[in-house]
Amino acid sequence: MKSKIPLEARGTPDDFIPFYQNLDSDSKLFNSITDTIDLIKKNPTLGDHISHAKIPSYYIKKYHVKTLFRMELIDYWRLLYSIQSFEDIGIGILVLEALDHEKYNKRFGYRH
Repeated sequence: MKSKIPLEARGTPDDFIPFYQNLDSDSKLFNSITDTIDLIKKNPTLGDHISHAKIPSYYIKKYHVKTLFRMELIDYWRLLYSIQSFEDIGIGILVLEALDHEKYNKRFGYRH
């Protein structure tokens, strides 16, 4: 679903924004996240769709997530996001978290 007009992307205030703001703006991870957000604003379904049954209850309870997508980042990091309806802008992207491999596995309940 490519969007003719890029969608607005917002980060979660507890999980994503503090993490992203604390990254060095010259780091590879910061640039990977920034580039990926630019891509998904133009093509919101670009990421791997996570089936509803596999969405962690954390995201459902905290952010009322009904759809979840994953994008691979540099060095085995992953960006998790949802397409949501916002009262002020309509449809947009909610960037949930950027997780390293270990935290991703923990969030999704995977064992090593």
